[in-house]
Amino acid sequence: MNVSGVNCSLLVLICQLFAFTSATAQRQPSHPIRWWEAAITVGAIGAVSVADRRVDDWVQDRRSTRSDAISRVFRNGGEPELVFGIPGGILLAGLISGHKDLQRSGARVLASVVTAGVATAGLKVIVGRVRPTDTNDPYTFKPFSQNEAFPSGHATMAFTLATSLAEEIHRPWATALLYAGATGTAWSRLNDHKHWLSDVLAGATVGITAAKIIEGRWRIFGLGPPEFLSGTRVGWRVAF
Repeated sequence: MNVSGVNCSLLVLICQLFAFTSATAQRQPSHPIRWWEAAITVGAIGAVSVADRRVDDWVQDRRSTRSDAISRVFRNGGEPELVFGIPGGILLAGLISGHKDLQRSGARVLASVVTAGVATAGLKVIVGRVRPTDTNDPYTFKPFSQNEAFPSGHATMAFTLATSLAEEIHRPWATALLYAGATGTAWSRLNDHKHWLSDVLAGATVGITAAKIIEGRWRIFGLGPPEFLSGTRVGWRVAF
């Protein structure tokens, strides 16, 4: 199935299986990210990079036509048509229906994706990490070049969408499915030999962080979501 087909299918699934209510889900206070938490995260990504070469060899040794076929499916989770189409569809549905909570929900998801995309684009240019297809050395960096391995854009987008939708849907089963899909997208980048392990880990970190900030769950240096994105949270329930 192509990206457009996946996008349309997911939008139809959302319309058929979920009913939006005006009930307010109980919100937890925002968690301020402290400097040492950020330092630990950066350190963990650096520590993981030690295994980049070995993990790359292990994945490529086991690569097959079957893994490539599975990878093509999961890769859609980081494609622009999906990560912008889903929140855009939710926002449009809210505008057409006049449902203010649905509008805010779509706007939060879309803002999360845009924020993560901008952050990732900037990091790619500054870091300039060379992809595994172009070097055997995972520590080859050429800042402000055309090398854009770090962080993985697909992993960033997939985890941003998964995190933001999980916060809006607020159901454990949906959270599990969304994160499983995002993990599959991250794995596809390893299988396709486009990224190192630390690239996809960094992408997941950027994506989760951006979504948590826009959703009002985390704050960094006192920064939180814009006021127009706040308000009553949309409650989602299964409606068979």
